[in-house]
Amino acid sequence: MKKKRLSKQQLVEKQKLDEKKFNRTMLISFSILFLCLMSILIFYTYWCDTKYTWRKIAWYSEEVPEKLTCMNGDNLQIHESTKAVFEDKTYYFCSQACFNHLVKHFRKVAIVPDAFSGDSINKADAIIGLKNKE
Repeated sequence: MKKKRLSKQQLVEKQKLDEKKFNRTMLISFSILFLCLMSILIFYTYWCDTKYTWRKIAWYSEEVPEKLTCMNGDNLQIHESTKAVFEDKTYYFCSQACFNHLVKHFRKVAIVPDAFSGDSINKADAIIGLKNKE
């Protein structure tokens, strides 16, 4: 069998078509690589914020672990809180200033009305949950 010889113009057109395919493949490959790299860098940089947002969504209407709350400000924390024992009860705080505030204003801060019954309860004995998804 004889091979069909391509004319010069046909050869140039075939080369152009091959270049277009190669360029398209390279563009798609590098775009995917760029998106993957940017996703990894964004999650690496904002990991704490991502984890915090996920916790707020996943723990809505669930019991929140005490070690991730600040019992002084009733806030969900990004990182684990510090455990402190005061008057034989265990409390969790984000900083020493929050603990000092509890010690100075114990009646205002530690005793709160229960969300369901309305009775006064100690935060150390309460079940912690999220009111809103925000």
